[in-house]
Amino acid sequence: MKIAIMGAGGLGGFFGGKLAQAGHDVWFIARGQQLAALNTSGLRLQGPDPEIVIPHPKATETPAEIGPVEVVLFCVKLYDVEPAAALIKPIVTDATAVISVLNGIDGPQRLEAALETGTVFSGAARISAKIKAPGVISYLGSGDRHKLTFGHPSRNDHPILVPFIKACHDAGFVADLAEDIDEMLWDKLAQLAQVAALTTLGRIPMEVAMQDPLLFDIGKRVLQEIAAVARAKNVAINPGLVQAKLDIAAGYPPNLYASMYHDLTAGKKIEVEGIFGYVAKAGQRLGIPTPTIDLVYAFLRPHASGGIMAT
Repeated sequence: MKIAIMGAGGLGGFFGGKLAQAGHDVWFIARGQQLAALNTSGLRLQGPDPEIVIPHPKATETPAEIGPVEVVLFCVKLYDVEPAAALIKPIVTDATAVISVLNGIDGPQRLEAALETGTVFSGAARISAKIKAPGVISYLGSGDRHKLTFGHPSRNDHPILVPFIKACHDAGFVADLAEDIDEMLWDKLAQLAQVAALTTLGRIPMEVAMQDPLLFDIGKRVLQEIAAVARAKNVAINPGLVQAKLDIAAGYPPNLYASMYHDLTAGKKIEVEGIFGYVAKAGQRLGIPTPTIDLVYAFLRPHASGGIMAT
């Protein structure tokens, strides 16, 4: 199967590396030091499972040289959706499935509008992975905990999905289809926002935050406010979402931080507008109070454009 990975960071590097190891024709679209490392030193996946080394991955910053692909895993930040979509237009055909692994809620719609072709699937990834060094992806959790879920309101019968799901299973991680896309996106947003709020503002890993009763309560209120906004938007959110996410958080592997924390401490742009800003503004429009989300948004918004080193 011919697959392009748009964004060879933690998520793209991990899933793409696993698929490449399984023998698929995987192309990584990257730039800068990451691209240089992929082309000279290869790709390494390091975590609890045995190290995976892809010595000669296919990597480029010019997607047009790849040619049409069957699947694109779209793994960029929310603030890069439109320029990244423009970059991959030469490889997307009407038959291509573009699986968005974006954070937030409105990313897939923005991607669909920018591409104007292919079928865009909303997706959610269950994996904590980051670039440890150029060409090196570190991840938490063993293989049975890694999962890619995606779906479309009317195209879950797309002919490429069955072989792609099998390819993912053969590569060592779970992939499945979601029937309710809105519920999946809001469920993902709730879990992400809880982790991002606690680890980014607290500068501590989740297992430490969950042991502090005041921080635990802040994380719980983030979940409650997101669930309230989702219900006001008529999303069929899980009635037990808050407790379910608290239970999941209690079992996170050690030293887990949100990607927003890593970006913030590196002085990079952060996705605060598409996550906390989106919920705060939606709550305001709908008349749903979101005081905890508003506070997190206010403190993180000055870092939205990056450039401020934070430790």
